[in-house]
Amino acid sequence: MMISKKTYAGLLLIVAQWLSLSVAQAHPHIYIEGGVSLVFNSQGQATSLRQSWLFDELFSTYALQGMTRDQSGQVARAELEKITSEWMTSLAEPESHFFAKITLAGKPLTFGAPNHAQTTWDPKTSQLVLSFEVPIDPPVKVDAKGLEVDIQDPSYFVAFDYKGGARAIKGIDAPWQCKFGYMPPRPLDPKTERLLWSIPPTQKELPENLREAVRQLSHQFTVKCP
Repeated sequence: MMISKKTYAGLLLIVAQWLSLSVAQAHPHIYIEGGVSLVFNSQGQATSLRQSWLFDELFSTYALQGMTRDQSGQVARAELEKITSEWMTSLAEPESHFFAKITLAGKPLTFGAPNHAQTTWDPKTSQLVLSFEVPIDPPVKVDAKGLEVDIQDPSYFVAFDYKGGARAIKGIDAPWQCKFGYMPPRPLDPKTERLLWSIPPTQKELPENLREAVRQLSHQFTVKCP
């Protein structure tokens, strides 16, 4: 699936500022340490997917350039709310789909409008964290066939990392019998890695052959409730 230029408008507006100042570097440009949770209701249905993105220090620093701060150096709440709104507008587009795809027994499910979105900044680490929740519409009962969540950026502009394997996904109010699993991305071959590194930072879209290659970089989370 090809990601439209409009999808990245809010995110890349900030990225462009530091790409023009940094040395040449190839894809990916943004590194995110992620966290993911699946929320259940009292009927044992999966109702929403929560994501938490810890941005790398370099991107966080440039994203905050020019933002108003108080006397203690803390970023103004209004500034963080503005950047959150911009990011969520971009990520909500169908082409992006919050960099996530969710399926039940192999059949794709639909996300509703995001909520509980917020951006925080930790002055000790100089890193931004974006967290948000997207409803599963309609809620679904997870059985032994399982539910799967795939997370990746098909254009490889953003690279995700998840710590702890299967512990990287949490079940909120999940039925006791549910089991969670994780399959990491398959590594790229050296030739593909060299081609990706040869792409100039101003090129926002990957050639078709590389888009096909990076599809294997999906983080796959599974939930089965037998």
